[in-house]
Amino acid sequence: MQKKELSAVEQLKASRNPLKVIEDMYKEAQEGIPLSDEYIGLLKWYGMYPHINHDETEDKKYFMKRIKIVDAKMNLEQLEVMAKIGKDYAQGLVDFTTRQNIQFHYIEIKDIPAIFKLLDSVGLTSRMASGDGPRPIMTSPVAGLDPDEIIDVSNLVKEVDTYFDKNDDRFCNFPRKYKTGISGCGKHSAAHEVQDVAFTAFKTDEGEILFDLTVAGGLSKSKQIAYRANRYVKAEQIKDVTVACAEIFRDYGNRANRNKARVRHLVNEWGLEKFIEEIEKKLDYPLQEGLIEPKITPFEKRNHFGIHKAKQKGESFIGFATNSGRIDGNDFQTISKLCKKYKVKGLALTSTQNFIIYGVKETDAQTLADEIATLGYPYNPTPFRARLQSCTGKQFCKFGITETKEYSKEVVQELEKRVPEFNENIMIAISGCGNACSHPQIADIGFVGTKVRDEEGNRVEGYDLILGGHLEGTKDSRIAHKTGIKVEASKVVDFIINLIESYKKDNLNQTTFKNYLNIVELEK
Repeated sequence: MQKKELSAVEQLKASRNPLKVIEDMYKEAQEGIPLSDEYIGLLKWYGMYPHINHDETEDKKYFMKRIKIVDAKMNLEQLEVMAKIGKDYAQGLVDFTTRQNIQFHYIEIKDIPAIFKLLDSVGLTSRMASGDGPRPIMTSPVAGLDPDEIIDVSNLVKEVDTYFDKNDDRFCNFPRKYKTGISGCGKHSAAHEVQDVAFTAFKTDEGEILFDLTVAGGLSKSKQIAYRANRYVKAEQIKDVTVACAEIFRDYGNRANRNKARVRHLVNEWGLEKFIEEIEKKLDYPLQEGLIEPKITPFEKRNHFGIHKAKQKGESFIGFATNSGRIDGNDFQTISKLCKKYKVKGLALTSTQNFIIYGVKETDAQTLADEIATLGYPYNPTPFRARLQSCTGKQFCKFGITETKEYSKEVVQELEKRVPEFNENIMIAISGCGNACSHPQIADIGFVGTKVRDEEGNRVEGYDLILGGHLEGTKDSRIAHKTGIKVEASKVVDFIINLIESYKKDNLNQTTFKNYLNIVELEK
């Protein structure tokens, strides 16, 4: 069989370790030697993507920069540094991501040495925050805090991350990104159904804690719900299984076509049985057979908003909502200062672009919650604010067709104003293009950026509508279905309100808006 030719990106990666691009960044920052255009794409290995510069009066190269937050948590010192970077180097634009990380905007290469020094001072990094290798591990934001969790997986997450970090020369050149999840959350908040490889804790009838192994999930354009591997994994086996899957993907994944270069493509090509056989061959021992899928929390119930008693005596954790994942830089600094004032232990990020403050003294919890809420980050949010997600959009992303972040914030505010009585938990996702980084494919209502014709025939920003996405294990999850309907951006709020009004007059006998959205047939 003739070997397929490597793609251009693969040829570049093969010519040089992608992580060495840090040397080029320092040469530009400290010696004025410009980074070659050829290596711009390798900046992803340090969480950096080229920015669109909308200011025509200055010729600057800006970048978005992603910081890896291991186990989704930042302590007070880390939080203070992140707030400083947002204010001093990112023009006050801070985004929380669906992968429990932080993204800054307007970053310039000249500032990279100072930013790296700040990150290093508190044990943070952007190395492998992106790029073709292991991405930050999804996990429960309340691991080690929630009395109702199945098991605290914090140390397991750190163990796996540390292993990949210390062996980055072996794991920095995969065919594409490698996304994993390890969770002991009682609410299954790590979205294991859409990870390349994931471990979901459950307790057997005998009281033993095991992890259900799922593989080949993912979103973007080649979306699919993960398969159960029909194997249970013990806690002490998780690192070995994660590494085995990584090595298989690294060695056998598609390097000729990046559109078919994810774990799911390899599993679909080989078949699930062969993939599992390869895992066990690498492990040199069989995994425990696991034919029954544990009971999984429905997507709409995977929230931690409000004040909760923590495992730690006399402490609470408090869940807050952002608006579409964006935090004003001044607010971020104020939140950091409030956390320091009340001597909390830190801040955790959720997979829904929201955040949790933990290690709060019970006697301070209500006061702190009220002070944060006053800034515009409620702990008892409306359904719209709680679960409306948005991507970066055309403001900064080269793929963006529509503006999303600031637009989404306006959508939330308008919905809260016009339908204040609506109280059902649903997810709305607004994405600026078909790459769908805000996860519209698993949203109840998904808007995917495109161009549409208005009533006068002009091409304007709009969205393809998809409905009915849901996560609830491998059997009951579903990808949102296409409706064939296009909505002008200026009419999205009215469209959502009309859907709500139609549901109220429902003659389909659906008890929830979520179920209604999955079956309703709309006129095109």
